[in-house]
Amino acid sequence: MAVFAAELILLLLIGRMLGEGMSRLGQPAIFGQLLAGVVLGPSVFGALLPEIRHVIFPDTPALKSMIDAIAQIGILLLLLLTGMETNLALVKRRRRTVIATSLLGIAVPFACGVGLAYALPEALMPNPAAQLVTALFLGTALSISSVKIVAMVLMEVGAIRRDLGQLILATAILDDTIAWVMIAVIAGMAAHGAVSYVNVGASVAGTLIFLGLSLTMGRGLVARLIRWSNDHMTTELPVITAILLVMLTMALTTELIGVHTALGAFVAGMLVGQSPILTEHIEGQLRGFIIAFFSPVFFAVAGLNMDLSTLLDPALLLFTLAIIVVVSAPILFSPKFNGRNVDNQRKADRWG
Repeated sequence: MAVFAAELILLLLIGRMLGEGMSRLGQPAIFGQLLAGVVLGPSVFGALLPEIRHVIFPDTPALKSMIDAIAQIGILLLLLLTGMETNLALVKRRRRTVIATSLLGIAVPFACGVGLAYALPEALMPNPAAQLVTALFLGTALSISSVKIVAMVLMEVGAIRRDLGQLILATAILDDTIAWVMIAVIAGMAAHGAVSYVNVGASVAGTLIFLGLSLTMGRGLVARLIRWSNDHMTTELPVITAILLVMLTMALTTELIGVHTALGAFVAGMLVGQSPILTEHIEGQLRGFIIAFFSPVFFAVAGLNMDLSTLLDPALLLFTLAIIVVVSAPILFSPKFNGRNVDNQRKADRWG
């Protein structure tokens, strides 16, 4: 427990300090929190003080599981908060834009990632005999947009409630939902050498049923649960407990149907955000704890195992640069989120 507490102290302290530094430079604080993980990892802390780092961050499965559990809960809470900020009516009105941009944002990096995998030398291939699986995995990995980072950046720059921010967020969620199904297909190929159409079909059908029930019956059920908790329970913060139960239940549901807990947490946030009795005070209490504790820990943990010394290998450095080019490609092809539209959005914001 002493080592666990020391890990949390460093993750929170360094994450907050570097986040504050980035904020003063006009950048989102999340960049500093991600950088905190790199600083505390083998690249800096491990290189300068390897013995001390090994004491604080030992290769102990129990400690790694404890930190990972905090990070995983942080993911769910961040996506819950993101869903609460989502304007579902706007997303419905602009669904064609969201779908078109999402498909393009997946297709371009996926195709580039597959092509990049086939261009790799055998020394960089995990299994040269399974080049197709490697290519499909790399293409899918580059297609995932990381909703957590997208949402936090939009929150920090104050754009999440703007139309453009809502469309970016909805596109990222759709990207990841499609990518999770693709990963299920590739995992089946890697494990059994063939696609399990039954499992894939069950995941797709389960996702559609889950979304259909959540956005129809679920809206009323969640609203009634929150109202009942607020009106009949006398203990402190009953509404927040009800919100957390909804989030965990829906996250468990999506995990069981073979998609990902993140989709369930996000949809739970959307339903909670539409509750008529959800006040700014309750939302502020939930937001405060998430941003103050879970966000710095989660993003610092994301960079904790990054070892920049691997980039000293010229082949790996070139591979890394190629990946950066590939994941940046959709920006060049997207007609919806170009610079002109950003300028138009800023003008609209100024005119109210």
